[in-house]
Parts: sequence; structure tokens; C-alpha cells
Amino acid sequence: MLMRPNIILHGGAGRWTRAKHVDKAQEVVAKCTEKGMSILRNNGSAVDAVVEAVKCTEDSGYLNAGVGSVLDFMGGRSLDAGVMDGSTGRIGAVAAVTATRNPVVLARIVMEKTDHHLIGGRGADLLAFLNGLPPLPPPPPHVWERYQEAVKKLLEGKPEIYKKITDFLENYDFIRKIIEEALDTGDTVGAVAVDSMGRLAAAVSTGGVIMKFPGRIGDSPIPGAGFYASEYTACSATGIGEKIIECMVCKQLDTYYRETRDIVAAAEKTIEYVDKLVGENTMGFIAVDKNGEVVWAYNTEAMLIGYYEDGEVRTTIKPPRNKR
Repeated sequence: MLMRPNIILHGGAGRWTRAKHVDKAQEVVAKCTEKGMSILRNNGSAVDAVVEAVKCTEDSGYLNAGVGSVLDFMGGRSLDAGVMDGSTGRIGAVAAVTATRNPVVLARIVMEKTDHHLIGGRGADLLAFLNGLPPLPPPPPHVWERYQEAVKKLLEGKPEIYKKITDFLENYDFIRKIIEEALDTGDTVGAVAVDSMGRLAAAVSTGGVIMKFPGRIGDSPIPGAGFYASEYTACSATGIGEKIIECMVCKQLDTYYRETRDIVAAAEKTIEYVDKLVGENTMGFIAVDKNGEVVWAYNTEAMLIGYYEDGEVRTTIKPPRNKR
């Protein structure tokens, strides 16, 4: 029996109040949601749909993934991504990628062409090179502007922090406060889908946290945290990666769904669990179940999502919380 295919995509949870490219980010999310849905309409797989949708956002340069990835404390970039096929349970993820344009495509290669789940650093970039993936181009001008703004804030507040890398961890709370005040978008990307055969899949990609300590890896390449898919649900999370890992939020949603058999109830229970465990203003997530029902929940001020309603793509920065 053919099922009702569906897809939902997120562009990150956060405040979004000072983002300079909100309109462009929404355009990108709409375009990439449509790209994923067109694959599903043509009987493509859920894996095809989420990978292509996320790849589309990576190529845009306007979200924190792929070309548009933010810079770390030393002005470098390291990218993470993950893919999971709920119909087979297969997983692929990459971490600390520095030379590959589309980490989500590389994560799929890990899933389908290797015996591994997670490959990081130089080895991941080598795998990309061996498979002919395009290299990561230089950051777009607006990415450098965001970095320079953050550096300026640090230098104004406490110059020795930037001059002495050894002080970084000791003064991390100060650095985090400055960054949150200056740059408050959380534009990691992710997509979840169910295809006409009822197969579920999830994908996620990110450049991580701007001004992060070099080598930091967040939730995006961690199955169960930043992404997860089973025969029942598919989920992608966004927010403070360390908090998402502590909650294993996408696996938790799947567990609640198995108990309730209701994706909305499962999402509500999951965000309540998150609030209790790690507090508010920490994350958001999108999910879809095997029946094609999509849901989102978040405890931040806003979350950028793209979804289908009444036969057309809709995007919003502040959707009603905890509802379809």
C-alpha cells in the first residue's frame, strides 16, 4: 500500500532577531523543501529526499552548513553531518570535515559504502576526495563579517582572551555571553521525510557554533541526538549541541512515539523532558511519523522551518510551538 509522502526542513532554532539574511534564509528553506518534496512525488526514497534537501541548503551559503558554515575561534571551519535510514537502521556521519563542500553527501557515502558509522577529520576529507566530491570553497563575505563582529566584541570586552588561546576554556562563559549578544541565529539545517513506501529518513548538517574551540564536535553527527530515524519516526534537532547530546532528544522522541503512537503527543512529552533536564532556550526539533504526520517543537524564541500545507511549501521563523 502506498503511503502519503511528506517532508519538513529546519534552518535552526535560536532568536533570529538580529539575523541580516532572514528573508534569504527563508527563501533557501522554501526552495530546498520543495526540492525534497519533488523527489518524493516522483517516488524517490526518503533518504534521497533528505540528503538532497540538506545538500541544497549547504550549497546556498546563507545557512550554517556547507558553504555558509561559520568560523571557529581561530578563523577555521569544521563541518559535521549525519544521515540515517529508518527502514534499514543504517547510519552515516562525519565530523570535523574541513575540505568538503557537502558533508551530508559524504555522510551518506559513509552509510552506504563503508562498514563504519562515523568518520572524522582528515580521514573524512580523504574519503570525500576518493569519491570525487567537490572541495569546500572559501567562506562567503557575510560569514567573514559575522566572525569579525564576534572578534570585535571579544576584543572590546577582554582583549587577552583572544590573544591567549590557553585562556579560552577558563573564560568560556564570558565568551559565550558576548557571542550570544552579538550573533543570535541558530542556523544548523536538517530534514526528515517519509516516502510513498513508508520509509523514513533523517539528515542534518552544520558548521557548528561560531567561535567554537577548534575541534569541538556537537550533536549533528551523533545518532539519537542530532538525528535519528526508525520504522516509526524520523527526527532532526537544532540548538545547543551539548544540551541535545545530554538529552539524546531524537531517540527520546522515538521512544515516546512508541508509547503513545501519536507524534504530537510524543513531541510535547519530549520538549517537556528537555525543559526539565537541561532548561529552556536550548533547542528545537522537527519530526515526521510513518503516517506522514509532521511536527515541530522548540523552547527557544524562534525556529526556522519549511513544510507542506494545503499542497504548497510554507516557511516561518516563529511557528506555533509544539504543534503541527
